[in-house]
Amino acid sequence: MIEASARNVHIAYVCADRGVPIGGHKGASLHVAELVRALGERGAAVHILGMRVAETAGATLCGADITDVGGSRSARHAREAVLRAHGAEQSPAQATEAAAVLFNQDLARALERLHKQWRIDAVYERYSLWSFAAAGFARAHGVPYLLEVNAPLRDEQKRYRSLENPALAASLEHYIFSCADRLMVPSSILIPYVTTHGTTKKAARVVPNAADPARFRPELRRKAAASKTCGEFVIGFVGSLKPWHGLGDLARVFRRLHRGYGGYRLLVVGDGPLRAELEEELRRYGLLDAVTMTGAADHDRVPEHLAMMDVALAPYPRDAPTYFSPIKIFEYMAAGVPIVASRAGQIAELLSHRRTAMLHRPGAIGEIAASIDELRRRPALADKLARQARQALVRGYTWKRNATRVLTMIGEVRREQARAAAKTQR
Repeated sequence: MIEASARNVHIAYVCADRGVPIGGHKGASLHVAELVRALGERGAAVHILGMRVAETAGATLCGADITDVGGSRSARHAREAVLRAHGAEQSPAQATEAAAVLFNQDLARALERLHKQWRIDAVYERYSLWSFAAAGFARAHGVPYLLEVNAPLRDEQKRYRSLENPALAASLEHYIFSCADRLMVPSSILIPYVTTHGTTKKAARVVPNAADPARFRPELRRKAAASKTCGEFVIGFVGSLKPWHGLGDLARVFRRLHRGYGGYRLLVVGDGPLRAELEEELRRYGLLDAVTMTGAADHDRVPEHLAMMDVALAPYPRDAPTYFSPIKIFEYMAAGVPIVASRAGQIAELLSHRRTAMLHRPGAIGEIAASIDELRRRPALADKLARQARQALVRGYTWKRNATRVLTMIGEVRREQARAAAKTQR
């Protein structure tokens, strides 16, 4: 039950990360869209302010208006000026970081304009490096500030890209973490990180990712089965084609399986920097004719892609981060597709071996192949795992449930602020 004070609340949803385009196809973009949709269905009014808006997004997303702050003239001019100005004394990465810091000026102005027209009741921000204007706005206006932290971004930036101003990044991170009235992480593994970098245990909450069971329906698989060639068994993967998704293991597993049974097919739904490398590896194995790669897929089409799969994979390798909460797993569960996944990070908390999925050690090619082949030979086991995984999803991991938790937290913070204000007036 959502308390009355949380209904019709005006939420400014802030995403200042250029790597997360509003309305885009990435998993992070999907996370924004699904939570915004669920908040709207729960009675909240949401206005999105983003640093980058996908061309296909338009002026609204899931019923929420969008302000393309990063696409405004002043933001574009500032970014272009900084990027042009970097010379021998400044690396491109330094220029990019400087432009992201400057973006806070435009974001602060956009929040103030929106507040005058619309009355912002709460600020919800998806954490990004260099963003601090939303936290400052919330503090200045005394409205709840909720921060969603999906990863230790400073660590990721150093590991996978380049971090030129680590001291500034650490200071800003500590500032916004300490400003947050509630700080949400998708996995309990992140709690120690956020509590040692600014937030308190009281403010921290674990809110795993989710899926919409109404959009991913098992009956779609029954309809899709009629279109398959007799004897065909489709192994599927959904996600961005990036290093930490175990794509090399995926190719090797498929090679091993196809040698033993020629009816195996591979369906890869997604795109990314490793696509060419994956295709080349499959070509060397002589398997491209048995593979379908969709490229970047509109999320509305993902349910039909999942419906074609007999098994869905999440083959995270040994060196994959352990703090993630993979949306693909929740969508596999909702779609009623049997899952074969690495026993890594939150996956081991969500799924039970031989009860809701077949789990394996990260990087264990033989275990992955054996699990898939067993599910092909034992359809009754595959059906049982899929059915029980969907039941677990419906009980505890839906976007509507997450939206309810967000609205409940906003109500809690508003009461805390009201009590604090009453004390100061005594």
